[in-house]
Amino acid sequence: MATKSAGRRLLPFLLALALVVAYLAAWQWDLLPRETIATGTVMAKDGKVLETRQFYRTSRDSAHKSAAPGPAKREAAWEVRLPSGRWIDCDGDDCLAAYERSVN
Repeated sequence: MATKSAGRRLLPFLLALALVVAYLAAWQWDLLPRETIATGTVMAKDGKVLETRQFYRTSRDSAHKSAAPGPAKREAAWEVRLPSGRWIDCDGDDCLAAYERSVN
């Protein structure tokens, strides 16, 4: 009976851990929606219309190594969507060039 009781106490912890891991995996694989600032399109030389989007990328900026994560900074970044559905980074003005580099 002691093992059933210990298992019941361990179950909520394991469930919470699984939810945290699932959230982190969804964030890493870009399954969670980003805060989109702007959208647009570019036309490739082959006639394909490609979607672009600008979003806020959050990162940490610290001049020195420390245990603390440092202040969060938000910077605007651009992406272009390939015909396969994958989003790749671009610089706003070079989204067409980023697409052309990816197909060659």
